[in-house]
Amino acid sequence: MAATIKYLPSTSKNEGILATFANGRLKGGTDNIRFGYYRGKDEADPKKSMKRTLVAETDTMEYIGQNLDIQAPRTGRMCKYLVGILDKDSGKMKVMDAQLFHMRPRFDKDETDAPDKAEDKELSFMEKNDLLTKAFGSNKKRKAMDSRIRNQIKGEALEVAVGAAVDHTLSLPTAAQVTSVPKIVDDSPSGIPPFDKDASKPEDVYKLDDIISPAEMEALHHVVKPLMNATKEQIAQWKKDEVYPGYVLQHLSVLPIQEAARSKKARLLLYTSYLIKTYMLRAPDLKRKDILPQDIPETVRRALLDKYTLKATSSDGRKTVRCMPARLKDKVVSYMLVLGLIIDEFNLELTALQKDIKMGQARIIQHSRSLGCKVTSQKATIGLQKIEQKFAVLETPLTFPDLKQRTTKKRT
Repeated sequence: MAATIKYLPSTSKNEGILATFANGRLKGGTDNIRFGYYRGKDEADPKKSMKRTLVAETDTMEYIGQNLDIQAPRTGRMCKYLVGILDKDSGKMKVMDAQLFHMRPRFDKDETDAPDKAEDKELSFMEKNDLLTKAFGSNKKRKAMDSRIRNQIKGEALEVAVGAAVDHTLSLPTAAQVTSVPKIVDDSPSGIPPFDKDASKPEDVYKLDDIISPAEMEALHHVVKPLMNATKEQIAQWKKDEVYPGYVLQHLSVLPIQEAARSKKARLLLYTSYLIKTYMLRAPDLKRKDILPQDIPETVRRALLDKYTLKATSSDGRKTVRCMPARLKDKVVSYMLVLGLIIDEFNLELTALQKDIKMGQARIIQHSRSLGCKVTSQKATIGLQKIEQKFAVLETPLTFPDLKQRTTKKRT
């Protein structure tokens, strides 16, 4: 017998139902689910008469879906669905229109059940208004209501998060609980290295031992060979891979020929790269187990952290806090610039260092002047571009900016 298909127009009695569940496939299929299907009865209002609601209930969960709900899939409004029922014995198939429902878990059973008058009186005006909007409001009003509720939930979650953060901060060790804090002595209010104001020569103003200790210089001796023997190809590859800062790479191609002088300058350049890495540390980096790279010698790594960061241990020994306040960041810059002055024979071009530490020109000039340097300008051409280079020049007698005079000028 040939198969035949018969289309049944949609009526209140001939209506197919398709359902998808938001949380995926249900365990055990649909055998243990009880379904209920409801239609709108208000024939005077076409919109309400078209409203359909499908509910499903298992032993542990309830689901609900509506064809005109704000969270119903848009495809259900723009597509037409058909369901075919095949009679295998006769070979005939009945095809009827179907509604697609997106079933969502229902968690607010107690709140949405019909409340009695006593419970209804406990609802606020806004809550009553939301119930009316949910039942009779337009799509636009229901979208606005859902958006407001979501924002309110996010605000409450934010308050909880902020409260937890405040509690955590209050739980950190106070000054009275701190048992060990390394003593950090700044040699001046701005954290610049010790200097001889009465020096007659630039090389006598700052001592290298105050920037890099003899122990650190000795430790650098064992790791500086790659820089000393770097070829042009290696320097180009390091520049491409950003292994070393631009300031260091600029100087590697012009190292002295004499072995001792070459080794010393290479070590100063290597230490400069460590200072740049220390300056570029951020708060998340300070929380890591290895704050600085492991390829830095242990003696140097420990000295950098002790000199340029603060470490506090709680009385119970469980919490360790390490940070780098702004004054210690300024100190790193000051020591870095002094080391650059020594490397460049007290005539330091600032552009490369400025780019390496991502600092504005005005600020690095201010740091240079606080070291007693004079800042000069010189026009240069790089490729087809003309630029104005800034140089920090250390000359004797030293001249420092007059802070009182500068403050008075700003106020006037």
